[in-house]
Amino acid sequence: MKKIFKELHIWLSMPLGLVMSVICFSGAMLVFEKEITEKVQKEYYFVDKVSDDALSIEQVMAMVEPTLADDVEIKNVVVSEEAERCYKVNLSKPKHAAVFVDQYSGEIKGQPERLPFFRTMFRLHRWLMDSRPQEGGIFWGKMIVGVSTLLMVIIIITGIIIWIPKNIKNLKTRLSINVRKGWRRFCYDLHVAGGIYAALLILAMALTGLTWSFEWYRDGFNEIFGELISRKTIRAIHVGSWGGMTTRILWFLAAMIGAALPLTGYYLFFKRKFGKKKEV
Repeated sequence: MKKIFKELHIWLSMPLGLVMSVICFSGAMLVFEKEITEKVQKEYYFVDKVSDDALSIEQVMAMVEPTLADDVEIKNVVVSEEAERCYKVNLSKPKHAAVFVDQYSGEIKGQPERLPFFRTMFRLHRWLMDSRPQEGGIFWGKMIVGVSTLLMVIIIITGIIIWIPKNIKNLKTRLSINVRKGWRRFCYDLHVAGGIYAALLILAMALTGLTWSFEWYRDGFNEIFGELISRKTIRAIHVGSWGGMTTRILWFLAAMIGAALPLTGYYLFFKRKFGKKKEV
């Protein structure tokens, strides 16, 4: 039975491996977007000087409203527990739009734009740099990412089954990464041991990510979990933000391992096929 799973694992991975690497790598690059953006564009997110007199939410809304287009409304105002952070005024459109206001000086900081690097990584992660068709038709980039992610779930599950050792004696070997026995051994260990360490996290990313790819999957997901898991929670699980910095670091490492798995798999496959026979 394991032989069947191994064949399925290999032949699904061969055509999809590069797409999987791109999806995982670009996803990893987005994990710390918030922190990096706030460092680069700190003039939007932080006040010039903290004082005892802060404007009320009503005053901030009254200041922002005249600057908006007629068809744009204020959804809410987010007040941080950190005194040095600006008030965030969320807008009705475009999606995720917000204006930042210095609550002490009354200065409207404006709307920060997404950094070009992260904009590229997002488009790569979601659509492989494709653009939504203006006159309908198939959104190929989104479709390829969705199908690849769906099959990635099968690849991960078959990988876990293949990994299961025949006896407890082999468990230590299957869980260790040796960096002293050459490049081939390192790639093998990273693929086998690294893959099993990251497997459950990559599964969580894939299963939640599919809710953005397919409407039928999103409907089924909502039907099963109902109000137990909101869209906000799904996103938190997908990007690893649900547990703070610790889970985000784990998600970043898992995504980077996910990006490396197809590459090490290709290397081992072609080395086995065309290289010199050598026991691993």
